[in-house]
Amino acid sequence: MVSHEVLQFFSRWNLNSEPLRKLKITLSVINAVLNEAEEKQIKNPVVKEWVNKLKDAAYHAQDLLDEIATDASRYKLEAELKSKVQLFNLTSHSSSYKGIELKIEESLGRLEYLAKQRDLLGLEEGGGCEKPSQKRRTTSLVEESAVYGRDGDSEAITELLLADDGRGDNISVIPIVGMGGVGKTTLAQLVYNKKLVTERFDVRAWVCVSQEFDMLRITKTILEAVTSSIGDTDDLDLLQVRLNKSLVGRKFLIVLDDVWNENYLDWEVLRTPFKSGANGSKVILTTRNETVASIARTVKTYHLKPLTDEDCWLLFAKHAFRNRESTAHPNLELIGKEIVKKCNGLPLAAKTLGSLLRLKLDPKEWVKILESNIWNFSDCESNILPALRLSYHYLPSHLKPCFAYCSIFPKSFKFKKEQLVLLWMAEDFLLHPKGENLEEVGFEYFNDLVSRSFFRRSSGRSQCYVMHDLLNDLALFVSGEFCFRMQADNSYGLSRKTRYFSYSRMNFDAYEKFEAFHGAKGLRSFLPSNVSVRLGCLSTKVILHLLPELRSLRVLSLSHYWNLTVLPDSICNLKQLRYLDVSHTAIKVLPDLVCTLYNLQTLLLSCCRSLTELPTNMGWLINLRHLDICGTNLIEMPLLMGRLKSLQTLTSFILGKKGGSSIKELRQFQQLKGSLSILKLENVVDARDALEANLHKLQLNELVLNWGGDTNDSKKDRDMLDHLQPHANLRKLTIENYGGTIFSDWLGHASCNMVSVQIHNCKYCLFLPPFGNLPSLEFLSIVGLDGVVTIGTEFYGTVGSKSKPFASLQTLRFKNMLQLQEWLPFRDDNEGVVPFSRLQQLYIQNCCNLTKGLPDSLFSLKTLVIEKCQQLVASLPHVPALHELKLQYCNKVLLNELPPQVLKFTISGYDALVSLPMGNNHCLEELDVSDCPSLRLLPSIGKPDTLKSLSVNNCGKLVFPMHQCYPSLESLCIRSSFDSLVSFPLELFPKLNHLDIHSCQNLHSFSFSNQGPLQHLLSLRSLQITNCSNFVSLPEEGLPAPNLTCFRVYNCYNLKSLPDQMHTLLPSLQILSIRFCPELESFPDGGLPSSLNSLEIYSCKKLIASRLGWGLQGLPSLRSFCIRGKFEISESFPERELLPSSLTSLQIWNNPLLKSLNGDELYLIALKKLGIGCCPNLHSMPEEGLPTSLSFLNVMKCPLLKNRCLREKGEDWSKIAHIPVIKIDEKVI
Repeated sequence: MVSHEVLQFFSRWNLNSEPLRKLKITLSVINAVLNEAEEKQIKNPVVKEWVNKLKDAAYHAQDLLDEIATDASRYKLEAELKSKVQLFNLTSHSSSYKGIELKIEESLGRLEYLAKQRDLLGLEEGGGCEKPSQKRRTTSLVEESAVYGRDGDSEAITELLLADDGRGDNISVIPIVGMGGVGKTTLAQLVYNKKLVTERFDVRAWVCVSQEFDMLRITKTILEAVTSSIGDTDDLDLLQVRLNKSLVGRKFLIVLDDVWNENYLDWEVLRTPFKSGANGSKVILTTRNETVASIARTVKTYHLKPLTDEDCWLLFAKHAFRNRESTAHPNLELIGKEIVKKCNGLPLAAKTLGSLLRLKLDPKEWVKILESNIWNFSDCESNILPALRLSYHYLPSHLKPCFAYCSIFPKSFKFKKEQLVLLWMAEDFLLHPKGENLEEVGFEYFNDLVSRSFFRRSSGRSQCYVMHDLLNDLALFVSGEFCFRMQADNSYGLSRKTRYFSYSRMNFDAYEKFEAFHGAKGLRSFLPSNVSVRLGCLSTKVILHLLPELRSLRVLSLSHYWNLTVLPDSICNLKQLRYLDVSHTAIKVLPDLVCTLYNLQTLLLSCCRSLTELPTNMGWLINLRHLDICGTNLIEMPLLMGRLKSLQTLTSFILGKKGGSSIKELRQFQQLKGSLSILKLENVVDARDALEANLHKLQLNELVLNWGGDTNDSKKDRDMLDHLQPHANLRKLTIENYGGTIFSDWLGHASCNMVSVQIHNCKYCLFLPPFGNLPSLEFLSIVGLDGVVTIGTEFYGTVGSKSKPFASLQTLRFKNMLQLQEWLPFRDDNEGVVPFSRLQQLYIQNCCNLTKGLPDSLFSLKTLVIEKCQQLVASLPHVPALHELKLQYCNKVLLNELPPQVLKFTISGYDALVSLPMGNNHCLEELDVSDCPSLRLLPSIGKPDTLKSLSVNNCGKLVFPMHQCYPSLESLCIRSSFDSLVSFPLELFPKLNHLDIHSCQNLHSFSFSNQGPLQHLLSLRSLQITNCSNFVSLPEEGLPAPNLTCFRVYNCYNLKSLPDQMHTLLPSLQILSIRFCPELESFPDGGLPSSLNSLEIYSCKKLIASRLGWGLQGLPSLRSFCIRGKFEISESFPERELLPSSLTSLQIWNNPLLKSLNGDELYLIALKKLGIGCCPNLHSMPEEGLPTSLSFLNVMKCPLLKNRCLREKGEDWSKIAHIPVIKIDEKVI
């Protein structure tokens, strides 16, 4: 119904509210009708057209309602503030408010007109939506030869079937969960028919449950399988009694395939007869829904993953070639493998697309399938559509728009739960709860979509999620023309109905890319993705002229645009804006009018390094729920921030000096969650003010307490820390620059559940808190505590009869403890108590006065790092599990032999070390040695050879092992070492991937003997040679490295030539960079490889002199060319036919002889970026102007050009005015 404040607003302006009531009621009815028409529109284009018109009208109506609600709320807010400065001029709006009635009537009339047409289309409100096509019934039979890639899954499920749970309950339920089409049924069929399985069970039954959970049919099917007779009754009670008797003492296996029902009571009724079965009886349940699995399971859910591309190809090929060899058709095989990538591991998709191409040998047919959208196939042609659409159809209505909205994400896009929920909230997809905040509702929605297999966790440790590509296609399909995802710069497909828009951010996003948006006035979301480019540049014309026109925007992101320094005042036109992201930009100030965006819920300003203050009236944004200002340089918070009582996220609160923002304001933020940093605590005048912050009432996960400088009142800091005690469930705590001499008692209290504690630069503290008492502590970092001389027994805390000090600690770091002299061991009064029982990582860094105190018996330790502890006298503790050891500039720490399990070893600053004590270590993979001037020998390589990475720095006496092969070495970095090395033998490193040689002054050449088994350097990908002043040549016969992609040569002043036959022996080379090689005269005969993508030549005078013979126009892949340094120019640069038409980036730098540019030769059709720098005599842009294709022009330190390029005023402005982004001396003009 219409809100009270809207009714008051209408009353204030004598407006009739009755049409408004009718409009809201009509919208509710329309939403019900749209839900009912969901399935019918797929098959009936007339219905689809009608649905799109109705949705469009509903969007317009909702925009109108939101606009009215916004003005009403702003009116109420102004009345509350009683401010002399009005949020907007009410009197000037009085005439326009009279027009609201007409707008409401027009919107209502349009909706009612469209609604009347539903009867003609056979649609009724509440008439029950048309059911989708039913999935084919499954049986237990399977053709095993047609199943690929499921051996491991089959073994895992079989193991669960044959296992004895050891549970009291005699029935074990094994759920198999996965998205539609991933092969859950096939896996169940495989294990159901295994001989091992059939022999283990007395009876087996297979039931295809499907969407309708028909208890009677399921029970009857199981009974018939168990008794081998057909049931003669439809009485459920009688059937269950019979089934119960039939299962007594018998071990059974029942498969319930494709279960959708989430009702726990139904499951309880169904399983009741099963309880009479023998111990070891099993039920396999396949479902798309994790919730269904959680209701029934007795063991952990088995999540079925997609197939690998290789297995997917085998399945596809079986159906496409009908068991014939695909190798007989290599052209089709190539296309087929690209088609398989579209399947993204989904067996149903591979099988379907393979079947569509069955015995079709015309490549055109295959290309047609490759280029087709899977959603263009009919249900008869493809089983994929009904299978995936079924998942969408059975989504609750409140989840459908949330899923459809995800169509704005590119395929394989990784998104975070919190980010997506904020977007849903901004688009008003979340039902307003009673007693539950919106974010919690959003998390429930998200988790529900995860449980239904629409989202899945991305690989790795990230907290991100992804959608399967075909589900991404499904989202795009159901969102229709209301969502538009721009591919490259193509705006085809954008319509006036578009509401949600995303695009891939490019290096330079010109205005022309977005011109079509002048017709999409109803746009609600404007989102760049970070898939293509991390940082980009956006045309200021888009910000100044286009975006302010999109007055229906709810979501606007301009993040990661490095040229964004200001937002225009016209941002206030976006009254509906709820989500504004300008993070990672160069924005310096937010306009005051941002504070009139009353609906704003989320404001993201993280990593805006140039931002030093927030607008004065931030307190007006009373609907703001999330404010991220981490990584900014704000001086203090504005006053009246305490009005923002809805804040859930406030990453930082910066305290002002006298009269500025007060710590007491924190008590107003009672809903704060997540992470909070309280900065500049030195500005607190009275420590008692900290008590009023009520930190113990905030449900924070992470807290940072920061003092900005030296204290002048140690007692005040101590009292303040006492008062800032957080709640006991805080997970992470950081204290920085605290000025007290002792810490508060609560820091070491056993009731704290902190997982991570960091104490940094608290230089007046004399003792450490009893951190050993914290039962959940996993990470402890203590840095810069200059006053601590001894780590005493107090550090371990009070040990009880059952507790161990640091029982959960996994990582411990001591760093920059300049006065620390001793670390006392734990005194074991209770026999058998060992501290640090789970410690995995120990770092002791820059404790220059520490003399003793390494703990012993670190049985779980995997990483030990000791750096710059020159006075520490110790032997390595007993560490049987150690995998990584780093000893740097601590040569009194004795290393008798390397522990046998170490995989990564770094040693530095051991002046007297002659050889490395390898001992019985035969598994070392990474070795880094530096600043060991007496070291002469590298460890000899025995079998097995495991060393993969070797880095040697400043070990001049080290003798290069000329007669020893390193067959497993992949990365080799040599810096200022091996003084006796003259020629580097490449053949000793057959698997070398990366080679970097730096400052080897006696190195003369590379050699490569291909007489042995090694004919080519197949593994070499990257080669860099730097500061080798006597280096003359690479192998004369050429460098046979067919996979080399990057080749850099810097500061090799005597280098005479590059390797011969580069054009044939280096067919994969993409990057070639040559700097300061003055004796290099030319490229080798045959020129450069055609694969070359980027070429940089810097201060190579003789080489540049021969540039007309480089043959760059014969390099079709060359995109980037940079030429730097002084060289002679006859008339202008570039000369005729020097540059290829494929160039997208051209850089010309450091040439005082350059006076003019050759405009004709700069007219390259693909050129996007032109950079000119440090050319003091370049006097003008070419008369012909610059190419129309340019997106970015960068001019640096060209004084004669600077004034000529001034916006609107410069003599050359007309030549460059068409370029979207122009940057002169680091400023975008």
